[in-house]
Amino acid sequence: MFGRRRLRTFAWPASAAVVVALLVPSAAEAQQRTVETATSGTVTAELSYIKRTRGSGRFEFDEFRDFRVRITRAGGVLYDQPVGDPCVQFCTPTETALTRKHIALRDIDADGEPEAIVGLFTGGASCCVLVLAYGYDVAANVYRRAKLDTGGGYVARDLDSDGVIELVGDDFRFRGLFTCGACGPRPIRIWHHTLRRFEVVTRDFPAKIRQHARRMRRFYERVRRRDEAAFVKGALTPLAADLCLLDRCGRGFRIVRAAIRRGELARRSPFDVSPLGRDYLRALKRFLRRTGYL
Repeated sequence: MFGRRRLRTFAWPASAAVVVALLVPSAAEAQQRTVETATSGTVTAELSYIKRTRGSGRFEFDEFRDFRVRITRAGGVLYDQPVGDPCVQFCTPTETALTRKHIALRDIDADGEPEAIVGLFTGGASCCVLVLAYGYDVAANVYRRAKLDTGGGYVARDLDSDGVIELVGDDFRFRGLFTCGACGPRPIRIWHHTLRRFEVVTRDFPAKIRQHARRMRRFYERVRRRDEAAFVKGALTPLAADLCLLDRCGRGFRIVRAAIRRGELARRSPFDVSPLGRDYLRALKRFLRRTGYL
């Protein structure tokens, strides 16, 4: 996210990702499984994987595969399954904003039961931090997995002091929308954990949306004053989306129309990809409608 105060996000360097993806491990290589453990009361959660160090010298890197999660409760195994896709080809363990660990137990939905929280990174310059939460289903006496692909990262906050943890990130569907991937931020996005999924609850926090929208407006005014053409769309798109979340789409579209009249959405930079001008506004409306903003 852009703004005066940068929130810490969690990701992994992308430099080794492409190399690792192209390597096929030899069957003759020794396999040693690493096991990381977290315990709370009678619950123990394990994240295990095979780790190899490949290359040599300054080209040395670690390769991870065969991720598996195992959860026991009062001595009984209630969950024991591989992580599977998208971590079959490449993933690395990563700390989560929820626990600062690869695996830990923490009650994030205030139901009195700690969830097993696993952090994994799938590779790429700004993508993708996975959060896996394994919650206890009391009625069925089993653990159920909820998976969240946070895109570039997130922070964990109890925004309304009710004990339920909100994951605050951005909407990765907007990355590179109508412009280059690094030419602007994305709309705010907030999630809650439920037993089977992470639910989007952004609209439940209008004060947080307004705060983000103000940052997007300042970002837009700054790039407009400096005539930084490559960033105009990257500023207007999340601003319009934030305002739609506040049921103020009309205001956002008026800002875009004013930018069109001033020629800010004509081709003025190599990064000014189509659509341009009024075509951009039409395309933006279609995208916002398709993604539930409008």
